[in-house]
Amino acid sequence: MIADMQSDFERDGFVVIENAFSRQELATISDEVNRVIEGRADYLPATDVVYEPDTQPPRVRNAFHLHSYNDVFLQAAKNPAVIGVLESILGKPLRLYGSQVFAKPALVGTVVPAHQDMPYWPFEPYEMVSAWIALDDSTIENGCVRHIAGSHKLGMLPHAASGVVGNSLGVMDDPRLKELTEVPVEVRKGSCILHHCLTVHRSEANRSPNPRRGLIYVYMSDRVRVTDPSRLKHSADFPIVSH
Repeated sequence: MIADMQSDFERDGFVVIENAFSRQELATISDEVNRVIEGRADYLPATDVVYEPDTQPPRVRNAFHLHSYNDVFLQAAKNPAVIGVLESILGKPLRLYGSQVFAKPALVGTVVPAHQDMPYWPFEPYEMVSAWIALDDSTIENGCVRHIAGSHKLGMLPHAASGVVGNSLGVMDDPRLKELTEVPVEVRKGSCILHHCLTVHRSEANRSPNPRRGLIYVYMSDRVRVTDPSRLKHSADFPIVSH
């Protein structure tokens, strides 16, 4: 099972882990995420919150670095089903770089432009994987994540300013991307999508009446090193989540 997922990941640059979280685990995480989204998480500094543009009252779009503020988020990063697949891809030990919520609220959740994650991050080598955990059913209608299969094999692509709050970079046109297939990845809540740091992905706006909350963790292999400390927005403390 894990070997098949590793193979699919190497081929496509992403893979789905169905039902990675139990109903109780999901409820605990979901309750804490709701505190963040509703502005009741007094541990979260304002500098780590981004709001959807032109919403009244303001609606949270992103909240960052959650694992460093609340143990619920740090413990969720150690989920065995997720860690097992990640170890087959990145090896051991695994370290945690980041964690964030993408709220994608009903009716007002905005687009995420097509991009790779790596241009945002000052690290080498490119041995980093994002785990996108669905806290709601994620569908085409409410803006599921769309991955371009095989795009991680193209290397780091040029990016330019996107003008999108919370997602400031967008990949520039590349004819090789047009030869690949974009896959809208619909998943049930409690499932997890792993994607390579060079996999091009995006999502549409949420015009449905249903929220599409996602909790994201970014994992790194033990070989990854910081290339430019001045680009780090938080401390260079990357907790080990798997020995």
